[in-house]
Amino acid sequence: MAFARERWTRLDEGAKFELPRATRRFETVFVSPAGIFVPAELEIEPGTPVLARLSVGGKAVVAHTEMRRLLDAEQASARGIEHPQGGSELRIVRMEGDGSQVLAEHIKKVLMESGGPG
Repeated sequence: MAFARERWTRLDEGAKFELPRATRRFETVFVSPAGIFVPAELEIEPGTPVLARLSVGGKAVVAHTEMRRLLDAEQASARGIEHPQGGSELRIVRMEGDGSQVLAEHIKKVLMESGGPG
């Protein structure tokens, strides 16, 4: 099954994920306009809500997400995620405040620095 390729950008500013029974922190995550990829298995069922707190360019961003699926390394690569291991893909349901604008500006900046989409 072929997956659609999205443009994922690496975010190395730290992130905190509030799961139903635990809080997990990660230094590196990947973001796209519609989702967040965590390079680890979150061990929750698809559809489970997760509150994500990200730092983007020194600004706090709060995203309400839900677990979408686990991806192995090959599937993550097929989705355009440049990381040597698999992990958890979360779908962004909604953002608080101006979070979507902050995230969009980050993605645009990374794309421009890398020579544009592609």
